[in-house]
Amino acid sequence: IYLTTLARMYYKETSGAIFMYGLINSLMCRGGLKLKLVIFILFSILTTVGVLNYFTIPLIKSYMKDKAFEVSITTVERIAEFSSFALLERTYENRLNLDDSIEKVEKSDTKGIIGISIYQRQKNDNNVSFTYLSGFGLNNKEMPLDENLLNTLNNSMEEEVIYHDYSIRTPSQTIDTYRFSKPIIYTYQNHSILLGVALLYYDKTSINGVIEELLEVILWITISILLVITLFVYFIGANLTKPLLQITQAAAEIAKGNFDINLSIKTNDEIEYLAKQSNKMILSLREHEKMQKFVSNSTMHMLQEDASSKLTLAGEHRTLTFLFCDIRNFTTMSEEKEPLEVIGIVNFYLNLQSKIIKANGGDIDKFIGDEVMASFSGPDATKKALKSAIEIQALIKRENIKREKSGETVCEVGIGIHRGEVIAGNIGSDDRMNFTSIGSVVNIASRLCSNAAPAEILIEKNTYEQADAKYIVELKPSFSAKGLKNNIEVYSIMHTER
Repeated sequence: IYLTTLARMYYKETSGAIFMYGLINSLMCRGGLKLKLVIFILFSILTTVGVLNYFTIPLIKSYMKDKAFEVSITTVERIAEFSSFALLERTYENRLNLDDSIEKVEKSDTKGIIGISIYQRQKNDNNVSFTYLSGFGLNNKEMPLDENLLNTLNNSMEEEVIYHDYSIRTPSQTIDTYRFSKPIIYTYQNHSILLGVALLYYDKTSINGVIEELLEVILWITISILLVITLFVYFIGANLTKPLLQITQAAAEIAKGNFDINLSIKTNDEIEYLAKQSNKMILSLREHEKMQKFVSNSTMHMLQEDASSKLTLAGEHRTLTFLFCDIRNFTTMSEEKEPLEVIGIVNFYLNLQSKIIKANGGDIDKFIGDEVMASFSGPDATKKALKSAIEIQALIKRENIKREKSGETVCEVGIGIHRGEVIAGNIGSDDRMNFTSIGSVVNIASRLCSNAAPAEILIEKNTYEQADAKYIVELKPSFSAKGLKNNIEVYSIMHTER
């Protein structure tokens, strides 16, 4: 039970910590750079103020205490000086001067001084007592003498000002003070006589009060500065993040394949430089995208796989299925029509074939005039090639019906398919090469295409039988090919499945 309880407590604490971390992380992500700048500035200012207060407040407090002691000692010495005449001569004029000096101190409202008391020392027989002579205090009451001070005065005949910590207790409050005492001594024939004592009470809280007032001023100044700087940093951060957001949005569009972007950012700093470099990258990607249309997928895959290595003229053995598709009567048509019209017709039919070949996983190796050379890889390559061929012939048939109705030129294609081992690799020269496939298999597929009638699909017999396809086929007369000892047996594919 104990272990279960501990486990539950740990789970709750861990879950709470994870939740708080996730919440803070979410706020930081949503706030973005502006929030991070604001937090950084706030933290810097608060840290600076905290460090300054940590080191300066004790110094200020020490300085205030020294000043309070200086004022208190000076005041009590002046009062003691006036008191010495009043206690020694005891004339009305001297007493009046003493009361007048005490009244000036009271009315001066010197911060911290809360009471002054003048006591006269009297000796009757062997008894010594101190009698209150003049002064002021809380609620205009005299400040009483305590036994410790009396013992100090009776046992010391020095004129130096001494101070003690002293608490004044009233029915409503207790005040902690510094009590400064100045013995009033008269010296006659090298003999010192204690006439009395002058006392001054200084409130300790007045020193702390100044510090508290100072801290309050610092607090309000800090808050004001923080508000101003927060607004300033927010707007600066907004101006800073706006171009960064533009660059981010541009990057998102690039990831979607949209390269029709141009960043126009003028900040005269590193962000503008980043925008210019981004524009160069976008231009390069745009050119790269256009270049891809002139390069086969197999070439692109080769470049991606060997991106870190140097391109060399080399190849490897691969087993592929090849499909050749050629427009019939192209030469006659090109002689009868304008070049631009011929290009438009050829591109129309090549585009139909390319879409179907790519949709079935084929790779268009190259366009040879009005002919398409495509390859298929994998164990079901021949099936994909056959499917592509059937779909091409069916689509061209449908499109030709539409074109005839609209009075446009129609064309038909012949298709040849063969599978076997070829050499695939970089063919050409050191400064101009092409990734393609060469071998008798390619030549046979091309010959099959040349022998195919309009709207016909020819496939080498073994290639079809190994594909385990289920089309209705017709065995055609075999034909010979240059470089081969045996004639090539051929099937003609009907456009239906068994």
